[in-house]
Amino acid sequence: MRRGQSLVEATLVLIVFFALLLGVVDCGQVMFAHQALVARVTEAVRWGSVHPYDGSGDQIANLILYHQTGEPRSAAAPYLGLTRANVQVRYQDPPDRPDDQTISVAIVNYESHFFSPWIAKTVVSPRPVFVSAPVRLRN
Repeated sequence: MRRGQSLVEATLVLIVFFALLLGVVDCGQVMFAHQALVARVTEAVRWGSVHPYDGSGDQIANLILYHQTGEPRSAAAPYLGLTRANVQVRYQDPPDRPDDQTISVAIVNYESHFFSPWIAKTVVSPRPVFVSAPVRLRN
C-alpha cells in the first residue's frame, strides 16, 4: 500500500526546493546586473565631467556599452545586451550660472534576462539607472 510514497514526497519536496533555488539565482542575477549598470553609469558620469562634451553623447554611451570611448574595432557585443537607445546622456546649463553644467546619464528600458519566466513578470519592475554630477569646465 505504501510503495512509492517516499518517491512522491521526495518529488514534491524537490520541486519546491528547485523553484526556490531558481528564484535565488534569478534575484542574484538581477542584483548583479543592477549594480554593474550603476558602476558603469557612475564611471561614465565621472569621465564626462572632466572631458569636453562632443555634442552627441556618443563617447559616454560607448563607455557604458563597450568600456571604451570610441567605437569598437570588431563586432563586440554591448555590455549586458544594452543598446544605444538604452543610454541617455544630457548636459544641462542652469539658468542662473551658465558656466556650471550638469551631466546626467541614464539607462532606461533595460530588460533583464531570467531563468524563470514567472519571476520576470511578477517581481521585478524596470526602473531606470540614473546618475548625475556637476561639470566644471575651466578655460
